[in-house]
Amino acid sequence: MTTTELSQFSQARKEFLAYLKYTKGHRDTTCYNYGSDLNIWERWLKEAELDWREVSPVDLERYVATLSRNGTGPHAVARKVSSLATFYKWAKRQGLVEDDPVYLIEKPKRPRRIPVWMEKEEQAALYKAMRNHDDIPDTIFGRPRAALLAIRQRYELLFELIQKTGLRISEALGLKVQDIRVVDGVARSIRVIGKGNKERLVPVPDSFGRVFALSLAGKPASEYAFAKSPGGKPMTARAARDYLDKLVEKAGIEKPITPHKLRHTYATRLLENNAQLIDIQALLGHESIATTQIYTH
Repeated sequence: MTTTELSQFSQARKEFLAYLKYTKGHRDTTCYNYGSDLNIWERWLKEAELDWREVSPVDLERYVATLSRNGTGPHAVARKVSSLATFYKWAKRQGLVEDDPVYLIEKPKRPRRIPVWMEKEEQAALYKAMRNHDDIPDTIFGRPRAALLAIRQRYELLFELIQKTGLRISEALGLKVQDIRVVDGVARSIRVIGKGNKERLVPVPDSFGRVFALSLAGKPASEYAFAKSPGGKPMTARAARDYLDKLVEKAGIEKPITPHKLRHTYATRLLENNAQLIDIQALLGHESIATTQIYTH
């Protein structure tokens, strides 16, 4: 691509990402992934000396072949093609391109993956590891044990919330006090704004609801439920994953457990209790029942 073509593509990408965020209501993480995929596409176009407005389906197939040769996994390749499909569909509607080059190619299939979840024994081991505070030192980097204990308990609450409600990590960290319905000292339900800005109501089990409500007592309605300090921001998703890694290792669990695997565990427990797939779909906030069907392992 020439300098002018690069500039035009950059402007189109900027407007497309704004469309995703402000018109479609996609989360920042989703927009970031689209932007990243378009950056990779731009670099390939530059190396191939192609104009982004005039690429053909054959060019797209060459791009897919290059990704695969360079070691990009099938799931990642499928996502990148899906990103381009959405981008070019939008660009054609905007009159920026005459043809949609992605429309005519055979889309790479995503291999079906069996989700990872915890067995009941592993879940019990994780709870035990979380609640055993013997590994918390008296002080570290000048922080007293009481402050370190408060951090542990915040993570305990977060990880138990995901296992009891199936929230995505981004949804859990984005919760504010006003999103949680508390009745007679018990958190009864959570109002969640999920993917695509879609709202759903998730029930909270009574036993956990009492503990959760207690953690919210005295906090302003506008405060994050998992704020690191009064009026502050919650921990990041990356920090949550890192902390969970330590607890999983402490529990002696050999599976790669992430916050999303805790969500899988929630869905698995529902299935074991004979919940209907359509009800699980509603609780998890899946747009398609096909996504939920991966939990019928």
